[in-house]
Amino acid sequence: MEIDFASIGTVAGVGFVAAVGIVLVYTLGLRLLGTGQPLDTGGERTQYAEETPRSGHTPPAALAGAVLCFAVCVAAVLAGIWLTIPQFH
Repeated sequence: MEIDFASIGTVAGVGFVAAVGIVLVYTLGLRLLGTGQPLDTGGERTQYAEETPRSGHTPPAALAGAVLCFAVCVAAVLAGIWLTIPQFH
């Protein structure tokens, strides 16, 4: 019996790149979801120390981008589950 170490390395490399890619897309979604800096009563931008969690307004384009990033992550997880479980084929 002969083991093809090149194939094992290829699978490990593709798996690593895919995992890092999904984490990066998820992180980008979180970053887009956290955009927006709140205005104080005078219309000036507040300082970071004065902000409360989620006190800012997320722009619609950033919200759409975040939803798209999260949808890509969910699709990747579901595709991985579909490929892993043989009863789904």
